[in-house]
Amino acid sequence: MPSLDDLIERIDRDFDREHLASFWTLEPLLAAFVQRQHAAALVNRELQQLCRDPSYMGDWRPNQLMLHRGRGFALSIWWFERERRYLHTMPYLGYYVPLGRDPLRCTRYALPGAYDNAVFDPGLRIERIGRRNVQPLQILPLHGDRDVYDFHVDRPVPVLKLTTAAFHSLEWLFDRDTGYAVQANDSELSATQLRIAAYLLGQLGDAQSLGPLQGLLRHRHHAVRWAAIQGLGRLDADAARAALRQAVQDEHPHLRRAAQRTLDAAS
Repeated sequence: MPSLDDLIERIDRDFDREHLASFWTLEPLLAAFVQRQHAAALVNRELQQLCRDPSYMGDWRPNQLMLHRGRGFALSIWWFERERRYLHTMPYLGYYVPLGRDPLRCTRYALPGAYDNAVFDPGLRIERIGRRNVQPLQILPLHGDRDVYDFHVDRPVPVLKLTTAAFHSLEWLFDRDTGYAVQANDSELSATQLRIAAYLLGQLGDAQSLGPLQGLLRHRHHAVRWAAIQGLGRLDADAARAALRQAVQDEHPHLRRAAQRTLDAAS
């Protein structure tokens, strides 16, 4: 049975971050690693460390223990406690492995052909494909680029998760009853943090923030670019107008329209 360090080393060696399809070659490695006793040993090790050292924080979140966060992938143990209110897209590829005594039950939906993750469209609707029961220690491949998964939880299920880094900028939410898209959130915390920072810099009104905000105009996430323009609008009207004129040629249609509406309203 490979140790956690062995598994991480082999993933680092075999997973080509520039070619996401190589992620699907990792299933045999994960299958060799997954054993109930091994997962329990990892959690026990963390609990023992917490008992020995009250100042030890580990890498715990409310519903997960992060085992490793590496270059382009993460390995964690999640605690699936309840169904989500909405059906969420997954901005990554992944493997889920139920570790307890109960199976992991899920319904799979197909994303529509017109789906473009970066451009939210409330007119798009997912279609149900079918249900599956994943037995303990079986591996469920997750194709976040084409499918949506609804996990059904009667009682909490511990799940080992191996996932790639996010390759989509947004996490879409679909209505559980109708299947239609209802909203989209940032898939990465860093994008949310940058948008908040741009808002705060605009509110603080310090001229020294002009350069950092202009730097965000080149960010890959359109919502961060728009937040930077809004921040500039509170600092320097000329800089904001220049950014808006540039944004009407932006690659993202929502940003182009917002910039044009703002310029029209100001003229």
